[in-house]
Amino acid sequence: MFDGQTKITGIFGDPVAHSLSPAMQNAAFKSKGLNYVYLPFPVRREHLPEAARALIPLGLAGINVTSPHKETIIPFLHELSSEAEFMGAVNTVAARDGRLKGFNTDVVGFLYLLQNLAPLSVKGERVCLLGAGGAARAVSVALARSKVGHVAICCRTMEKGGAIREMLSKNGLLSLKETSVWLLNGDTFPEVLRDSAFIINTLSVDPVEKGLLPANKRYDGLKAAIDVRYSPPKTPFLKWASSANKGCRTVNGLDMLLGQGTATFEIFTGLKAPFQIMKEALQKQLAGKPGENK
Repeated sequence: MFDGQTKITGIFGDPVAHSLSPAMQNAAFKSKGLNYVYLPFPVRREHLPEAARALIPLGLAGINVTSPHKETIIPFLHELSSEAEFMGAVNTVAARDGRLKGFNTDVVGFLYLLQNLAPLSVKGERVCLLGAGGAARAVSVALARSKVGHVAICCRTMEKGGAIREMLSKNGLLSLKETSVWLLNGDTFPEVLRDSAFIINTLSVDPVEKGLLPANKRYDGLKAAIDVRYSPPKTPFLKWASSANKGCRTVNGLDMLLGQGTATFEIFTGLKAPFQIMKEALQKQLAGKPGENK
């Protein structure tokens, strides 16, 4: 039951109606007896300025931020956490005392996903990273902290890939020799993937559906493919990876969502997240929506 004291949280994105975050966060609030609610807010790119400026006047306690707003929301915030500042991307905003502070919990989320890959590990391995947006920046930091051998950033905008490479080098995470930037298309991509043990998709679109990946080619050294999206659970990209190497392990972004979601809960409430409750809520939501995801 909601009342005049209910603290409103939610998620800004486009699209966002299919997000599983409301189910996860609302289950967590209920389990802790908190008078909070988490709602999806469909915010188009051109409406972000008005939506961001409305957070304080409307009294929202905080929001998550997903594509396409993780970088463009920054000018509307009063301060950033050290993690969000050096990555140049925000996925969580807390409203406190009339000020908006941006955080990035995607790194924590992806580190949780990598931990669940065991016994596979990216340590010392060559990784092909698709995309150069806010999600790619977070994933690249998590890879660096996991002692990756080399990250080949494959993107449609070389300048954005170069910015990630510079960010990693400037912050002492990976040297320039340990990173490279490639134009993502069917011509250059096979050369990159041939020596890669892992491939990670952070694009907001499916690279297979957009014709960005080579069809009908085998990559026997490919150990795992990870899609940070979790809708559907088996994306065309993950199906492509399975066909490229029958022994390739495929993983969607559900563990990343859970990892970042628990961190978000703690930012919003100051309480320890009920991890198991949140995990069960995600699983229940998925079971009720076969073939559908965030």
